[in-house]
Amino acid sequence: MKQWLTLLALTVPLAWPLHAAEECVIESVPRGTKGPGPWIDQENWLAPENLRIGLQSFGSFMPLLKIRVTATGHILRPAPRQIELDKLKARDPLDQQQRDIGFLLATRLYADGLLVLRDGKVAGERYWNGLVAQDQRLLLGATRPLLSLMGAMAVAQGKLSPDRSIIRYVPALSGQTGLRKLSIRRLLEGESSFDWSSQDVDDWLVSGGWNFGKTASGIRAWLNQPGRWERGFATNQKLGEVGPDTDLLVWALAESYRLPLAQIFCEEVFEKLRPENAAFWLTDTQGTELSAGLALSLRDFARLGQLLIDARNSSRRSRIPNWFIETLTASTGLRTANTSDLRGLKKGSEFRYGFVHLGGAQNRIAILGPYGNSLYIDFDRRLVIAIYAAYPRDHTAGMRATLEQIWDTLASATQPIGKR
Repeated sequence: MKQWLTLLALTVPLAWPLHAAEECVIESVPRGTKGPGPWIDQENWLAPENLRIGLQSFGSFMPLLKIRVTATGHILRPAPRQIELDKLKARDPLDQQQRDIGFLLATRLYADGLLVLRDGKVAGERYWNGLVAQDQRLLLGATRPLLSLMGAMAVAQGKLSPDRSIIRYVPALSGQTGLRKLSIRRLLEGESSFDWSSQDVDDWLVSGGWNFGKTASGIRAWLNQPGRWERGFATNQKLGEVGPDTDLLVWALAESYRLPLAQIFCEEVFEKLRPENAAFWLTDTQGTELSAGLALSLRDFARLGQLLIDARNSSRRSRIPNWFIETLTASTGLRTANTSDLRGLKKGSEFRYGFVHLGGAQNRIAILGPYGNSLYIDFDRRLVIAIYAAYPRDHTAGMRATLEQIWDTLASATQPIGKR
C-alpha cells in the first residue's frame, strides 16, 4: 500500500477576477454500501489489476466530501488547430524504435485519458477504457504539490510563517517535542520525512481508513499519539512523497484558515478554475481530509496547469505568489533538491515543493502522480498536457522516460510548422 502513495516543492497577494454568483458548496458523502463488483473490495481496490476501477470507484471504499461551485462552469473551447494524434510518432524509450504515440500511450503508459491545452484551449483530447470527460479520478500522491501550493498562498496571505514551528499553528500538538523544530518551510518543501518503520506506515494507513478490517480512530488521533514524533528524519527520504508528514501539513492549513481543507481548496483554488465538474476529497472516519485524497476530472486537472500559467504569464492578478512559481521554474536548484527518484527524466530534473522541475528546456514543470497520472506545464509555450493512466507500478524510470517522449512530441505538434 505504501507504493501507491509515492509521488512522483513573498509578494503581497492580489485579487482574483470575480465571476458572478460563485459559491463553494461542500457536502459530506458517506462511504458507499455497494462496491463496483464482487471481486473488488477494500483490500484490493488499488491493486494493479484493479486500478482502472478502483481509482474511479473510490466512494465505494472511503467516505468523502463533494466539492462543487454553484456558478456555471466554463466549457473549454477547441483550439484553432487540432493535434493529429493518429499521425504522431515518438521514440519508444524501451527499445529505441519509432512508434505511433498512441502505441506508447496504450501499451507503455496504460493511458485512459489525454488532454492537451494550448493557450487555454483544447488542442487534443482522447479517452479510453471506459473513462469519460465527467469522471473524477483519485490523484493519490499527485495531491501533494497542491498542498504546497495552498501553503504558499497561506504564507503570502500572512496566515503561515515559513520559519515558525508547526506547533505554533496546531496547539494540539504542543506535547509532541519531536515537532518543536519542524518548520512550516520544511513541510512545504517536502523535506520533513521522518524515519518510519513499515509497521508505522501500516498503522498510519489504517488510521486514515485506507486499510480495511481494523477500527480507525482517525488520522489526527494517530498523529498526536504520545511519542509519535520522537524519531529522526529519514536518511534516504524521497522528496514529494505523501506520508504522515503531509497529513501534518493538512492540519496546519486547516488551523491557519480556521476552515476545513476542502473549503480552503475550493475558495483558494478550485473555484478559480471555473470547473466543469465537482471535485471529491477522501476523508477518514472523523471527516478529516486525507493528504492523498483529491479526485478531479481530467479537464479540471488540466485547468490547474492553466491556472499556474495564467498566474505567471498574464496580466490577470493572482493569489499565487510569484516567488512560488519562480522557485518551481528557476534554473538554479533548491538546496534540498533530490534527483535520485527521477531517473528517466532529463538531466537537471528535481523535486521542488512536491512538483517536479524538469531539466532540458526552461520553464517546464510537472506533477508526477503514481501510475502515470501526470500534469505537464510549459510556461513559455502556454502548454498543458494532462494524462490519466493505470500503469501497473507506481513509478519506474521507463514510465518517466515514456512521459518525456510523449510530452516532447505533443509540444512540438502544437507549434506552427516553421517553429517545430
